[in-house]
Amino acid sequence: AIEELHACEALRDPDILLLQEMDEDGTQRVARALRHNYVYYPASVFHWTKRDFGNAILTKWSLSDPGKVILPHRGLANKQLRIAVRATVALDGVEVSAYSVHTETYTIPSPQRKAQISAIVNDIGNGTGHVLAGGDFHTVSNRSIKRMAGQFSEIGLVRTTAGLGPPINILGLRPVALDHIFARGLTVLAAGKVDTTEASDHFPVW
Repeated sequence: AIEELHACEALRDPDILLLQEMDEDGTQRVARALRHNYVYYPASVFHWTKRDFGNAILTKWSLSDPGKVILPHRGLANKQLRIAVRATVALDGVEVSAYSVHTETYTIPSPQRKAQISAIVNDIGNGTGHVLAGGDFHTVSNRSIKRMAGQFSEIGLVRTTAGLGPPINILGLRPVALDHIFARGLTVLAAGKVDTTEASDHFPVW
């Protein structure tokens, strides 16, 4: 992942980097290589590796007000907890509330998935402040994306990564889109995904 972050022009020198499925050692290694500040919180201990499993926010700018949003409803099979990690990034003098999100997979019922997004929406709240929320939302259908986008739109966030196509390819399965970035108070100049990376089973979106 570090090699690809250095080598890929689209990913090089990011202002804000949102990571999921991380432990603190891995987060610290990436942050050190990029010379970034970071905030990391574990969600649970992954049942296969017995290592912390959580989200991180990395940035070359200063960080403040870190926090963890615990999402309701655990996974059906492994009972794992899911979270969103938040922090305020002082990006060139502009304060941006950043959220690194990892919701439960599509195996839990739709009302529970909706409740997880509601927890994030409630934490962000209404207002005019700058917000960036991104990560793995496990949306596998246009209907689920539309429902989620509607929830975020209620507090003024728009889906900045619409139209990028499947960001994942596992065993030939190509769901509509799992990974998204939502924003408020920011102008989208461009968006994309990098489908040549190999460090993850998900393609990075920006």
